[in-house]
Amino acid sequence: MSTETPHTTPLRVVAALALAALVLLVAGCAKPTMSAAHLKRDAWSLEEPRSLTTNFMRFDYQVLPVGDVAGIKGWAYLDMRRLPQWATWADSLSFTAYICDADGRVLAQDTRTFLPREARADQGIGFEFSLRPKTWGQRPLFIAFGYRMVLTEGRGAEGGKGPFFVSEEATAR
Repeated sequence: MSTETPHTTPLRVVAALALAALVLLVAGCAKPTMSAAHLKRDAWSLEEPRSLTTNFMRFDYQVLPVGDVAGIKGWAYLDMRRLPQWATWADSLSFTAYICDADGRVLAQDTRTFLPREARADQGIGFEFSLRPKTWGQRPLFIAFGYRMVLTEGRGAEGGKGPFFVSEEATAR
């Protein structure tokens, strides 16, 4: 014998719909997984000088352990051969270091923004990052670098060529 009344069934449907909406809302608010699978990556190596060349930059770096943090420090160099000849001023510039797994899933990242500067191949841009993955685990780790840069014809140049925008960054999945 059923104990349901004609009024309890609609309440269950409303409760089920409310629960489903709550689950979708929470899932939609979850931080997306970041992927660096499309970026050039280098195998993790402690305290050994390394170099990673991207489309427009070369990152010379070392990974230095600092407690439970991975310190990454080094110098970045623009590949001026790949940029327009008129692009002589880096008006906006930021670098991001990523620690990722073998599949390119980003486990930790740190971003630094730099003041505008002359764009020169022979003048490196010093950087330091501090990265702390939630868990280190025993899996192989990789380092990747991203950047965003707006180049112009000169400091405060208006009406000239450009701007020229270059970017390589991790993407949300």
